[in-house]
Amino acid sequence: MSTPPLPSYVATAALVAAVVTCYRFSVSPAVRALARHPTPFAVIAAVTFIAPLSLRSSPLPGPLHWFVVSVIALLTWRGATSDYDVTLPIGPQRREKLLLLFLAVASAFWAPALLAWIAVFCGRLRGWQHHAMMPVRLLKAYLAWFVVTAFLAPPPSDATAGLVLVLGCVSLSHYVKPAWSKARLGPRPWSWAWDNLTHYLMASAYSWGWARFLPSRKVFQLLRRARVVDRPVNILTMVVEAAGLVAFLDRRLLIAILVATALFNLAVALASGILFWENIAANIGLATAFGLLPDTGYDTAFGRPAALVALTVILLSTADLLWQPWHLGWWDSPFTARIHWQVETVSGATRGLYNDYMCPYEREFGRVEGYFLTDEPVLHGHLGIVWDQRLRDLLVQARGEPDRLHQLKQTYGRTHRNEEQSAEHVAFLTAMFNRLNAGTRKSPLPRWLRHLKAPGGQLYRWGDLPAYRGEEPVRHITIRYEERCYLPETGDFVLLADHVVREIDLSAPMTDLEDNTTCARSSSTAAPTSESC
Repeated sequence: MSTPPLPSYVATAALVAAVVTCYRFSVSPAVRALARHPTPFAVIAAVTFIAPLSLRSSPLPGPLHWFVVSVIALLTWRGATSDYDVTLPIGPQRREKLLLLFLAVASAFWAPALLAWIAVFCGRLRGWQHHAMMPVRLLKAYLAWFVVTAFLAPPPSDATAGLVLVLGCVSLSHYVKPAWSKARLGPRPWSWAWDNLTHYLMASAYSWGWARFLPSRKVFQLLRRARVVDRPVNILTMVVEAAGLVAFLDRRLLIAILVATALFNLAVALASGILFWENIAANIGLATAFGLLPDTGYDTAFGRPAALVALTVILLSTADLLWQPWHLGWWDSPFTARIHWQVETVSGATRGLYNDYMCPYEREFGRVEGYFLTDEPVLHGHLGIVWDQRLRDLLVQARGEPDRLHQLKQTYGRTHRNEEQSAEHVAFLTAMFNRLNAGTRKSPLPRWLRHLKAPGGQLYRWGDLPAYRGEEPVRHITIRYEERCYLPETGDFVLLADHVVREIDLSAPMTDLEDNTTCARSSSTAAPTSESC
């Protein structure tokens, strides 16, 4: 692809500026408002307002059109197949899933319907969570491009180049931001790459519930090998994440970087059980779409001037001025404290209640949900991560000694105890299992199609007990607090603490009044989502 003269880039740069401005100040606020208050009147009014623009919209190249359709289909699959919240009326949830399917089909042929689709997905169906943020932002960026090109009517080459730049920037900014966050963790930009003990992430994931089907000695052998390559892996991680800063110098380079990010996300999933399958699919789709575009017709999407435009957009998003990718920078430690749930069935069997069964809240139950039930000071976030290198070093030096860890907890820990949240959590679990025991249907899919359900993003589905899969009614729930520490010298995963923080007896049925009250209170507790569209 030849590089056009500098003046020809001006129109593309102006279009990109208009699109990201529209995204930030028009599309994003509209989506946020509709997702929070998705009344039929508001949604219809918003779609009607932009509907006339479809008469003036720029032609969308075939590969990019199919990319947009594939992302809509991907997220619709997730929203339509996620489980019902059985503490809430099932009928409205079923209608919302059907509405999502209808709007997905409409959006594939008529861009204004995408605004309503995003509102339903992000609002009613709780789609606006970390692992779906980047694909949703790609659709919001496409919607902003649709609005801007309908108003400005640029030449097709400028319109295509502008869309390529914006979509690529949205995707790659979600990797540049974590690289920037890691560079700020230590005293020097390379401190994380040089000093982080990344193999501890694998150890903590195993303690947390990932890949527990592997024997601990096998995991120890894997960790010993992984420890040797901590620094090369860290350096490669930052190179892949930061590569988006130069991706638009050449189309082949951009495609290669998008593929590299997908492989990077796959490696993260294998090592830690954190599966960004939405990002993997979206980046592979974006790389494929860019590869299928003709060699000419959007030349101003690449070259040094285009790379400068992309760099500006990515840096603005890194500064949270356009969209807000997550930081994703931390120090890994060998110590984890976690809340675990287990159930006793009517036959007396004891089973582990793991996060996949708690769908549609599998993300919350796979991370740090439940700390409000205990008085124990908590030192870390998800998977034992901390943000202070000195604390990481002290945790490593403690080597699982209870007295030293107790002192660290008292000095650095934070108590999350909250009686109101605890009561609401118990009410949610009580209502959920009473209704399941009574035969309420949990999945929108018939039994013979449940293998088609979209995967979750937190793969902590194993533990010390066999998993509960709804095979028989539950009569008792026990919630436990556990602490574990990985000892690299011996390869042991030492259980340091294990005590009951709450027990729930389901033998006494709830009254209708209690049931309704529980449902009203539980929905916000079950899904403590602070993420905002």
